[in-house]
Amino acid sequence: MMPRTRGMRNNRLVFLLFLIGIGLVLRYCNKPHPLEMIKADFYELVGIKKPRRSSTADSNEERTDRRKRSSDESYDSEASDSQENTGSASTSLGSLEDYLPAYDKNAQIIRRRGYILDYEEPYEQAAWVVHFLLNKKGNARRADSFQPDPLVETKTALPNDYTNTGYDRGHLAPAGDFNYDQKLKNESFYMSNMSPQAHDFNTGIWSHIEQRVRSWTKKRGDLVIVTGPVLRKGLPTIGKSTDIAVPEYYYKLIYDPKRQEAIAFLIGNKGWVNVNMQDFTTSIDEVEKKTGIDFFAKLPKAQQAKFEAQHDVKAWFSREK
Repeated sequence: MMPRTRGMRNNRLVFLLFLIGIGLVLRYCNKPHPLEMIKADFYELVGIKKPRRSSTADSNEERTDRRKRSSDESYDSEASDSQENTGSASTSLGSLEDYLPAYDKNAQIIRRRGYILDYEEPYEQAAWVVHFLLNKKGNARRADSFQPDPLVETKTALPNDYTNTGYDRGHLAPAGDFNYDQKLKNESFYMSNMSPQAHDFNTGIWSHIEQRVRSWTKKRGDLVIVTGPVLRKGLPTIGKSTDIAVPEYYYKLIYDPKRQEAIAFLIGNKGWVNVNMQDFTTSIDEVEKKTGIDFFAKLPKAQQAKFEAQHDVKAWFSREK
């Protein structure tokens, strides 16, 4: 009887392992980057955070102050990093590369067809995202397929890092700005383009600002948009597999190259009630002071000085009517 009992136990063990295998396949087979998802769930189960690359830890102390870099030392002319879709984001306005902020040679610059961003590993999100907002219509569907960004060498946060945190996966380059192209809209759902936004902020005034900015293309034509969080040391964090900083403020810069006009928004990351979005407008110069980032650093200094100092609310809000 003993061999039979041992055999029955072995069969049960095999059957149990088979059921576990089936469960893993059903849970992860249709997920993007399933190995990353499995690792994230494992980290959550055992209560540890995602390990960080030591190579970034030392250099990040220097970068976390977000001080302004001079354009003379900002650009690593190797604009053709081994990344997909590099250099294809060009329109009648030229190339997105022409409108990038200053960045140092160690920055993780991620280039896609629809946008370019600077990914900051210590905060697990981008410091800025630059994209063109085109005067085009379309019906590209919103897939809501959030996924890790394979181009980020240090790995991005995972979709479930936001689950049950009270914060939305807030787009920096809005999905709605790419309604004219399904592939570009799908690109906007990479986690490198996400930042923790309070739900009432994301679905409230921030969404209204995004819609208003889109409406400006009807009269102005194509625009250049720069969006990002205000990052600093000591921010609270969320995340199951990693530490994602929760920004206190977000900014959005709008530049009209044809008219040489610009305006910016700087607004706190919380729900706002009975407020006017015009109250949150400011100049690009003021956002530079807040973030320490030198925006539009490749443009001529005189040109920058002209439009970055502007804060003409009427020029933007009255021209719609």
